[in-house]
Amino acid sequence: MQGKLWHVCVQGNGGQSMFLNKSDVLHFIDLLGVYSFYYGVKIWAYDILSNHFHLILECENAHKFIQALRISYSKYYQTVHNTIGSIGRKGYSAGLLNSKKKLVEKIIYVIRNSVKHKVYPHSFVDPYNSAKYYFFLNHEESMLTLKPVRPGCKLSHSDKKIPEHYLLDVNGNIYPRSFLNTSSIEKVFETYGNFMKMITYPTQKESDEQQKSKGILNSGDEPNFVKVTDLQLSELILKQIRPKQFSSLSNVEIVSIAVHCKKKYPVSVRQLSRVFGIPESTLRLRMQIRSAAQEEISDF
Repeated sequence: MQGKLWHVCVQGNGGQSMFLNKSDVLHFIDLLGVYSFYYGVKIWAYDILSNHFHLILECENAHKFIQALRISYSKYYQTVHNTIGSIGRKGYSAGLLNSKKKLVEKIIYVIRNSVKHKVYPHSFVDPYNSAKYYFFLNHEESMLTLKPVRPGCKLSHSDKKIPEHYLLDVNGNIYPRSFLNTSSIEKVFETYGNFMKMITYPTQKESDEQQKSKGILNSGDEPNFVKVTDLQLSELILKQIRPKQFSSLSNVEIVSIAVHCKKKYPVSVRQLSRVFGIPESTLRLRMQIRSAAQEEISDF
């Protein structure tokens, strides 16, 4: 290793979604690839959820890289979703991984994060997770559709050139193995079997946290594993309100859409609050007031 290892987590402001559709996440992964190259940062692992993301990085100091990454993504998000201001909380967490035990613990934590949050049943089926790019020879993945980067090719919504040794998929997005430090992860876990075992089963700490949270969640409000992810939910809503964006919706419109989605899809108020960027208690109260008003009109 040439630098220090860090576990970095950036969360949405107030828990709100930072990614509203598939294109947002794919663009962010492209930014990871391009900015890690320009800032001399090695990406070991990542997992991207709707309202936060986790990274394992190798570098001396992660701050300039994270700052540049966030500024570029914020500019993209502002342009595409017609918003103002930075995306996510002003600060972020960055923990130094100064022992192998801590390193292994955090790699597993990052790779299993979407499983921990009940978004996907296994890391391998999470499309926005780096799990499937390690131990490449032990599982099938077609590379026939990949193509080299053209000289001078720039990343969309950016003035940065994509490194020419990277590969692009059929949609023009950067293939993650182009920039992931897969060899280091493989050295840490040694075998594919060991790697799969450790990311498939929850750690003791994760199991303890799950047992503790069972008594906190409202009964019936959250499914065991979500049937509609936050990303799928926001995509459904964006399709419904097109050509409007979330930023142009009034409070009345938001409540109306939230009530409709709650009736039509297996989603929770908590998910809706993240997507709309409204505190859960506020949205829940507004939905209850609207339902009560409709009942009064019906009775009349």
